[in-house]
Amino acid sequence: MNDLYTEASVKKKVTATDNLIKFAAIAGVALVLLVGVWLLNGVVILAGVVGGFLVFTLLPRLSVVYEYIFCDGQLDFDKIMAGEKRKHIYRLDFDQVLLMAPANSHALDSYKNNPNARKKDFSSLEKDRKVYCIVQSEGDIQTLVYFEPNEKMISYIKQKAPRKVSEY
Repeated sequence: MNDLYTEASVKKKVTATDNLIKFAAIAGVALVLLVGVWLLNGVVILAGVVGGFLVFTLLPRLSVVYEYIFCDGQLDFDKIMAGEKRKHIYRLDFDQVLLMAPANSHALDSYKNNPNARKKDFSSLEKDRKVYCIVQSEGDIQTLVYFEPNEKMISYIKQKAPRKVSEY
């Protein structure tokens, strides 16, 4: 059996939006608790405690790691939240791929200018990283998938679909 298998993972950068969500959630719970204590209202205090519990359990899910798994012509994208909860988010079959190239490649210009193309970003959002883009076509719908493969994954994808991979 000569299946090609490799995996890679990248940690998503914490964005300003993530920080804003964290701040708003914590400030909201603190405000509800303060109002409950000030009014000496048990229902409002209980709502604040429940809100605090929800914030405590849900905010760690903003810490995301994307995992890419390439297995013999299929590329799976999983999202790992808080280091413990895994969710399968996308599967790509290289039979439907038109092109794979670095995200800044001119080979992608005609695809990037398509206003109807869907974009899926599974990269770390860090600057100075080698991000690749895969153009997938399902009927009339084109999808641009951004990710950060390692060298081993790139070489395996080249072995499986050599005419679909561009280095420039």
